Amino acid sequence: MNIFNENITKPLKTSPSSRENKLRRSVIWIILAVVTLILNQVMPTSFGDLVYYRGLFQGMRPIYDYVLGYSPIPMVYLVALAIIVRTYYWVKERKKGFIYMAIRAIGGFAVLVFFFYWFWAFNYHQVSLPDRLGFNMQSVGAADIQQEFERSSASLVVAANALPNDMRDDYSIRKKPITDSDLRADVEGALKTLGLPHVGRVRVRQLMPKGILLRWSTAGIYIPQAGEGHIDAGLLSVQKPFTMAHEMAHGYGVTDEGACNFIAWLACERSQDPWVRYSGALSYWRYAAYEVQQDSVQKMMKSFPEVIERSIQLVRENDKKYPDLFPKYRDVIYTSYLKHHGVKEGLRSYDEVVLMVQQFMTKDSLRTDGE
Repeated sequence: MNIFNENITKPLKTSPSSRENKLRRSVIWIILAVVTLILNQVMPTSFGDLVYYRGLFQGMRPIYDYVLGYSPIPMVYLVALAIIVRTYYWVKERKKGFIYMAIRAIGGFAVLVFFFYWFWAFNYHQVSLPDRLGFNMQSVGAADIQQEFERSSASLVVAANALPNDMRDDYSIRKKPITDSDLRADVEGALKTLGLPHVGRVRVRQLMPKGILLRWSTAGIYIPQAGEGHIDAGLLSVQKPFTMAHEMAHGYGVTDEGACNFIAWLACERSQDPWVRYSGALSYWRYAAYEVQQDSVQKMMKSFPEVIERSIQLVRENDKKYPDLFPKYRDVIYTSYLKHHGVKEGLRSYDEVVLMVQQFMTKDSLRTDGE
């Protein structure tokens, strides 16, 4: 009887409300994000390169690739769907007060920040590729760049002349099918040549609708929270191999834009596929052409085979289909992002590929490796 009375008179244990649980989770994510940002600020290059880039990241990369990498649906769509659903339920809770809504919003952003760094962005604390390879890019002068432009022009002509006849028409330039599977072995080979890790099976997806990236002056993007690289489906086929290789290099942990361009050039340069070699040669030539006097470029173009002239014309026409949205704001934001993460040259880091190739071609120990 005493037990019966005790049971009916003792207050029932109550579980935390749904509101309290959500707030608690948001606060935990905020704390984790703050700790992550602090760690990012204090992490030394030696630690980041050895422990994260060559350690933790190399352990996570294949787990992700062989669990989620075979999904027929690009993971970025699923991540976007999750964000949309969470935002929908967040809006439905607007009657719970400003403080509650603010904490929940910050908590959601904190999740993205946390996975951005732990899934990839700590790779910014790696030894730069020029330092790793012993490049002295400060020694490259205008005459060296002009010489490299001429070399790249000759290489482009060779690649164009090596194309089979069925790869010289407008259909091939515009629509020849190309997937990340066509580039993966080439990129991994380039990484191996340079002594860089290349475990896993990095995916590069082609995003729809067309122009979703091009309208922001971006041909491709690697999204750490999705674990995959992406290129705009609106790119012409002749632009895709180099761009795919660039984003795939990001997926293998390389952060610097110039380094990824360099890896893309090397991957395409040594590919057994004539279309990949031609695409890489054309994409790299455009970077080299940007660095020299334009009268020199115009003079060189007069000696090009018809397929090169037509490729350049069609690329220019395609670019006009996707005019930039807020180009100045985009450049300011992305330059700030790159510099904040240690890329001192900002957007100009993309163009450093010319200096890197010039240095590579002067180092016989690297240039002959794998040939």
